[in-house]
Amino acid sequence: MSRDISYSAVMGRKNEIMKDAIGIDYSVFESGSIAFDYERMMREAGYSLDEIQEIQGRTGVGNTPILEMRNLTALARKYSPKGKGARIFIKDEAANPSGSFKARRAATAVYHAKKMGYKGVIAATSGNYGAAVASQAAMAGLKCIVVQECYDSKMVGQPEILEKQRVCEAYGAEVVQLSVGPELFYTFLLLLEETGYFNASLYTPFGIAGVETLGYELVMQFREKLG
Repeated sequence: MSRDISYSAVMGRKNEIMKDAIGIDYSVFESGSIAFDYERMMREAGYSLDEIQEIQGRTGVGNTPILEMRNLTALARKYSPKGKGARIFIKDEAANPSGSFKARRAATAVYHAKKMGYKGVIAATSGNYGAAVASQAAMAGLKCIVVQECYDSKMVGQPEILEKQRVCEAYGAEVVQLSVGPELFYTFLLLLEETGYFNASLYTPFGIAGVETLGYELVMQFREKLG
């Protein structure tokens, strides 16, 4: 018997699909009508900061430079009492592969997908995260599908999103473009079910854990800079 792929049927299977696509049963962290034990989920499914740094380092992610904006520092001190103003620094996350801090999330998600034996990853995203996932998947030797919310209500493609399409495809990803609305999540679920790929979304424990190292690095680098 053929599988029912109507909207209502696919949405009715969403919990099962998401569980298969990420290996986590979110229901075990729920209690009552709205309570969710986020801390327990991260403890059981996440990685330690040291592990994440090692994972990210394998593909050149993280450990981005921290740079002092000397002209801004001088300006701040010029107009502060007794010339003692703040020193102004930035952390250059554009130095990550794919050009944004979202490579941190993608590195952890893609690493976990490969570790668990998935053949590919899928991410629903309109921009930088899709490029990050595509980049990391290419380095890991995994297939990648990026589902973009690209079109407005008049089916006009948004220029900044179309630009990310080209970046994702340059990394070898397949890009599926949709309008913003219910069809996006439906198509995402359907692709996860049809391919058996890993759900490399931003808001899984693996994606969330990947960005926690940013603050840790910042503290360590400030200590080194300031002595």
